[in-house]
Amino acid sequence: MRRISTFIAGAIGLLLWAYLVMAAGATLREDPVDYNIEDLDVPDPSELDLPDVGFLQDDTTGQPTVMEARRQVRSIEPDAFGSPAFADAQDLERVAARAPLSNAAERTKPKVVLLHRPSSLAAGVVAFGPDQRVRLADLIETPVGRSCTTAKGDVWPCGAMARTQQRQFLRNRSLTCETTATAWQGEIRTRCWVGVQDVSSWLAKYGWAEAEAGSALADLTEEARAARRGLFGEPAQRAGALP
Repeated sequence: MRRISTFIAGAIGLLLWAYLVMAAGATLREDPVDYNIEDLDVPDPSELDLPDVGFLQDDTTGQPTVMEARRQVRSIEPDAFGSPAFADAQDLERVAARAPLSNAAERTKPKVVLLHRPSSLAAGVVAFGPDQRVRLADLIETPVGRSCTTAKGDVWPCGAMARTQQRQFLRNRSLTCETTATAWQGEIRTRCWVGVQDVSSWLAKYGWAEAEAGSALADLTEEARAARRGLFGEPAQRAGALP
């Protein structure tokens, strides 16, 4: 019973809302104005103060006509695309690339590798196994069979002593050398270090190997010669331990 009453009340409310909407629309609606073209007051053209068409002045009379030059648009088609400096892209020609100004291989720094178990063949020459040898840069090898003469005319085996001094300096320590690879066959010429000590500089400084003419180590050789060290010294001076 209660549901029926609620339904009836809702229906009555909807009907009332629809009635109010229709009434408001009727109130707000305005009737369209019915115009009659015959009732419009249209003035007579003869009564208007209009200028005579025949007496209009042309402001452009006597002035030359200037036409804007047509701008040429460059084609951007793939077959005709090119530099704006060329009207016909077909005249362009592809040329070979310029050669590099310097050799890229010369700018590449050699790798520094660690070589183990060095063997002194002579002062200035080190071997790593039976097939790999390193001739130290900026030095002249001191042959093992070289003999030196003292100021008194005594002869002593300075070449063998120079190799012994190099062995004692290296003491079977690994060498850090400039080379492109750790494996090679035969002999290469490069610079090597024991820790931070350059082996070539040490041999030249203490006179156990002579520097090449014009090399950066030439001054060290002259210093050793003046101080009578190594190959340039007396047998009594070279009999001791390493400097």
